[in-house]
Amino acid sequence: MKMKTKSVFIILSILSAIGILAASFTFIQNVKLLLWDKSVTDILEVTEQGQHALDTFIDKDYDTLHLFAGELSGVDSTDTEAIQRILNVFDDETTSFFCVNLGTGKVYSDTFGDQIVNEARRQEFLEMEPNGIREPFYDGYTGVRSIGVYEQFNFADGTHGLVQKTRSVKSIRENFTLSFYNNTGFSYIINLDGEVLIRSLHKNSNRTIQNLFDMINMEGNNEELSSNVKEQLALKRSGASQFFYKGEDYIFTYVPMENGNNWYVVSIIPSQVVMKQANTIINQTMRLCIFIMICLAVLGYFYHQTSKKQKKEIEKLAFYDQLTGLYRYEKFLIDGADRLSGDTNNIAVFYIDIQGFKLLNDIEGYAYGDTVLKYMADVLRQISHSKDISCRISGDDFLLMVEYKNRDDIPKLCQEIIEQAEKGFDQERKFKVRIGICLLEEAKKTNINGLIDRAKMAQAGVKEDSGVSYQFYNKTMRETLLRDAQMEQNMIQALNNGEFIYMIQPKYSLDGKKILGGEALVRWQKPDGQFISPGEFIPLFERNGFIRQLDEYVFTKVCEDLHDRIQKKQKIVPISVNVSRVHLYWDNFADRYNAIKNKYQIPDQLIELELTESILLENTKEIFSILDQLKKYGFLCSIDDFGSGYSSLNTLKDLPVDIVKLDKVFFDQSEHQERKIVILKSMIDMAKQLYMKVVAEGIEEDEQLEMLKNTGCDMVQGFIYSKPCIIEDFYQHLEK
Repeated sequence: MKMKTKSVFIILSILSAIGILAASFTFIQNVKLLLWDKSVTDILEVTEQGQHALDTFIDKDYDTLHLFAGELSGVDSTDTEAIQRILNVFDDETTSFFCVNLGTGKVYSDTFGDQIVNEARRQEFLEMEPNGIREPFYDGYTGVRSIGVYEQFNFADGTHGLVQKTRSVKSIRENFTLSFYNNTGFSYIINLDGEVLIRSLHKNSNRTIQNLFDMINMEGNNEELSSNVKEQLALKRSGASQFFYKGEDYIFTYVPMENGNNWYVVSIIPSQVVMKQANTIINQTMRLCIFIMICLAVLGYFYHQTSKKQKKEIEKLAFYDQLTGLYRYEKFLIDGADRLSGDTNNIAVFYIDIQGFKLLNDIEGYAYGDTVLKYMADVLRQISHSKDISCRISGDDFLLMVEYKNRDDIPKLCQEIIEQAEKGFDQERKFKVRIGICLLEEAKKTNINGLIDRAKMAQAGVKEDSGVSYQFYNKTMRETLLRDAQMEQNMIQALNNGEFIYMIQPKYSLDGKKILGGEALVRWQKPDGQFISPGEFIPLFERNGFIRQLDEYVFTKVCEDLHDRIQKKQKIVPISVNVSRVHLYWDNFADRYNAIKNKYQIPDQLIELELTESILLENTKEIFSILDQLKKYGFLCSIDDFGSGYSSLNTLKDLPVDIVKLDKVFFDQSEHQERKIVILKSMIDMAKQLYMKVVAEGIEEDEQLEMLKNTGCDMVQGFIYSKPCIIEDFYQHLEK
């Protein structure tokens, strides 16, 4: 019997060894493929990061140049002293500015004085696009290889001019190393024809290559590769490929730049560098296979120990966060439920997140963000006692469950967490946390999920500008939760019953003598006559998606009223209707609104659709596409709350909108009022040059109205002239 068992064991061992070898071979092939794809993706991401950084760098040059042109447009072309003074203000050590009078060919430069260009050069300037970027060139004055952004403008006396901001290619290299992947990869900047515009100083980059296709077209690479790359470049697509150069395989990725005349960032890295990691894993895998096959001979003796070890590994993967070492959420729920089953009520759950973590990730990179998360986990470990449990839920959200003796200990613990977080590991960059706390004694007869939900609700209520970084769950929040549930239960019936009414706030001319338009604002009036504040139901409807039905209802009502007045030949003005970001994920949004507009025979340019500026944080290209479609259907499009923190002057020039509504933050009283007025005038002037109308909203005081004088602002909306009013009153005011 023993011999039979031994034979079966040997056969099973041999079959297992064969299976392991086959699985190992398959695994090796999969590892090669997966790591190869992952590495190529990583290189492409690095290239995209470099492209984004370089485009942002050039955008800043555009912004500065536009301000320079704006200053020059305020002086006469013959005022040499004023022009030179402006040049002196803008020139710095790394860049230089010059201005060309395109009428006379006279050049003004702080560095080289006044000169006259020849007629051929003047004609060349005249034929240039209104603005753009020049490919690297040798500066005729300095002999330094440079790039420059330029813009055409008009002097105050109407003379046409051109300004250019120039910086050396060397400064680009200094700001962008064009090296990556532990300094084994390098990048070029090329144009559509493959010509190298800016090259890396990396030791492995070929200094003699003038065109990328000279490398790709060498022996060992087929013509199809070159044709495919040229095709992708012509279509302005990102991509990756592999080519053979001087006896070695290389990976190269290419990403189109937003600035430049079809410029691309191209990153190149030897294939063997990419496969080094894969080979390491493969070698380790082979050693592991050999070790396992040796262990099969003594498998029977160590079965128990091996099973125990595997169980611990599985538990570690299942219950511990790999980045921070804290519990995973699932483990926290299990242990938290066990803790609640005890006989103590002195238990508190903390919901913690890091303020501005997404922005921190975007600015400093994900590696820095991971370091912050690990530091936060260390803080929780340091302040925790043996019975406390903590976990990282996801992203920058953490949970902590503690058992306390006195309730007064909780604020002290919060303060300790806040101080440790603010102390940070990096003296140059501090970070803050927000904490929501739910005590079991305040939420009895609830489970672990209920405690977490309430703590999260308390954390969401912490205001960043309140000076307090933690908050306890209380009955008021519970009432808010119940009120939200009640509103969700009644919202559909309320819409069917006509409880949602819309009012209009007029938009006046600057002097307040004429109504030029209005904005439709929704209100909820219950059957008993009481109003529910929009601040209560709008955020809720945006979260649950009902805002889409409500917005369409208001839009339809506006169309009905306009149609009725048109039929009666009564006076009308454009009415704006708010559009939530939820609509942007609705495939037939533009078509549906256009169908309603056509149903009521509303003329083009009579209805304005307002989108909040925060929508620009979404997929910008997709947003612009929707705006273009709406404009084709005859809608006016506007951006509300412009300047509240998400946009820039560069964004404004690309917005396909008709109207810009300046956020009320521009009109708040502050210590820097004169600077605010300068910025305000520049913003309005730029909007005017882009053929956009400007509305100043939130105007309530005479001092704010005074700021708008001589700015060219088209309309004013605010309590200083009128609060929102019912439809009948609005149209009575309009008739008067």
